This record gives sequence, structure tokens and C-alpha cells, in this order.
Amino acid sequence: MKDELPKRTYDFSWCRWVAMFLPDTALLIRKLAGALRPQGIAMFHEYAQYSTWRFCPALPLQEEFVRRALESWRATGAEPDIARDLSSLLIANGFQVRSVLPRLFCVGPDDPIWQWLATFIDSGLDRLQMLDLADGEFAAELRRELAKREREPASLVISPLILEIIAEKLV
Repeated sequence: MKDELPKRTYDFSWCRWVAMFLPDTALLIRKLAGALRPQGIAMFHEYAQYSTWRFCPALPLQEEFVRRALESWRATGAEPDIARDLSSLLIANGFQVRSVLPRLFCVGPDDPIWQWLATFIDSGLDRLQMLDLADGEFAAELRRELAKREREPASLVISPLILEIIAEKLV
């Protein structure tokens, strides 16, 4: 975010889980507005409600994991649910929002989305331990519970709510 981008050079930009990690999302949008040519397209896939990530039936340790992950991101000045703010930032910077679509999935253990979310739990637990936001006992217990759920065909996971936002730069 410290470097300048070339001015009015690009036809499109795509940010997928970028804005959520930045303490100054408005700066990102200003830089994209300067880098996109008129009628250029800015596309985003960002979280609107990360806490929709849940298991059915409920898996309380995973819900606690989500709470701690949100806490860790916000402690850096980032906003995990940043998609809720993007439309107003885009409009304020000369964009017209063309579409906003919610992306939410509910899948069983055999679906690749389940595997993606399970992999994030594994790496996320390592990160939380590194930050002293989880201990080895918490991590081991959540991994055991998750492995048990993966063997239960009736288990479901609901993904975090993502908004797909497509905006066009007007001038």
C-alpha cells in the first residue's frame, strides 16, 4: 500500500480477501481509482459477515476459533467484514456499483469447500497459537472435533458470507 500504482493503465482489478487485511481500505480504493482507466472494472470478493461460518450441528470450538480469528485481525487495524463498506467507498471514489451478489455455501464433508475451510482451520490454529490466542489443548481438541465431523455424512458447514462486488470507474 505504500507504493504508487501506474495511473489509468489497467482495464480491471480483482481483490479477493485483500481489503479485509488493510487498516486503510479507503486508500486501496483511491489507488484503484487512480490506476483504472475510465470504464475500468473493479471486482471484489470480500467477507461481509465472517461469523456466518458455522457447522451443523453446531461446533462450539469452531465458533470460538472464528471469534479469536476476528479478534486477531481487528487487533491489527483490519476489518474482516469490510465488504459492508466497499460500495460507499467505491461510489465516493468515482465508481458506479454494477452488481453485488452474496456468496454463501452450505456443504457436506465430501465437498471441496469443506476441505478448504478445514484447511484454513488447521493453518489458522497455528497462527492463533503463534499469537498466544490459542493453546495446544484448544488446537488439538478442535482438530479432533473437526476430524470426527468429517466422518459424519450428515454434517454440514456454512461458509463465511462473501460479497462479490463489481464496480465500474466512471471517469
